[in-house]
Amino acid sequence: MIYITILFGGIAALFIVLFLLNRYNINNINKELKKLKNIKTNEQLKLAAPNKDIEEMIGEINFILEKSQNDRIAHEKSESDLRKQIANISHDLRTPLTSILGYVQLIRDESTSEEEKQEYLDIIEKRSKVLQNLITSFYDLSRLEANEYDLEFKKVNVESLLREIVAAFYNDFVDKDFKVEAQLQEKLPAIIADENAVIRIFTNIFQNALKHGSKTMSICQRQVDGVIISTFSNRVENFTQEDLEHVFDRFFTGDRMRTGQNTGLGLTIVKKLTESMGHEVSASLEDEVFTIEVRFKLSS
Repeated sequence: MIYITILFGGIAALFIVLFLLNRYNINNINKELKKLKNIKTNEQLKLAAPNKDIEEMIGEINFILEKSQNDRIAHEKSESDLRKQIANISHDLRTPLTSILGYVQLIRDESTSEEEKQEYLDIIEKRSKVLQNLITSFYDLSRLEANEYDLEFKKVNVESLLREIVAAFYNDFVDKDFKVEAQLQEKLPAIIADENAVIRIFTNIFQNALKHGSKTMSICQRQVDGVIISTFSNRVENFTQEDLEHVFDRFFTGDRMRTGQNTGLGLTIVKKLTESMGHEVSASLEDEVFTIEVRFKLSS
């Protein structure tokens, strides 16, 4: 009988110990949760004493905590990026607008000659076009990212389009003293795309080269198997591999001083339009030569 009493006493003592350990673990978990509730931290809950069921519960809580922490980090990064983008947009719009308002004041000045007024009007017109292009770029990118940019797919002759755009930019290249070399394969098959989008892609690439390139422009278009590859290469200065990694990012620009002449959206729009039509675009840098390659897939 005494052995039975001792046995039951031992079992009771064991249950009491387990109860106290579980109570201690639960109290400890509650304390840790209260500390973590309002603190931005990457810490997770830990168990003071082993218990399988409580360990599983803590694992689930830690999973939720980790997800919450990752969401918080992503949200903070998104807010930070948005603030930077708003600051960039504000600066890029304000720069030409400030210039326009300044020349308007000069025109109103009674001491300004008629010749000077005409000169200032020409400058205002140019600045207004810059402002118009900036606003158009912001609007188009917002539509692309919201999948609201209407694309009309049909057969498009990229060979003739590229030739026309090269000719249209002839004077711009001459004014910038650019040496242009073009190797365009003839009788290329048509692709399925939106014609205006393809024109925008080529136009943005040329504008980017004129803004950031240095005296040379090499253009090549050829068919390789089931793809028409259009490459655009130009020499660049003070452009690094780190810059290359961000060249298609929104608001990235080689204009370090942000003079208001460039939003950094040109190549972003190139990438968005190209991929929206099911084609591909990439960029590379070798020996100070920056190359953009657009790969138009032929319809099967």
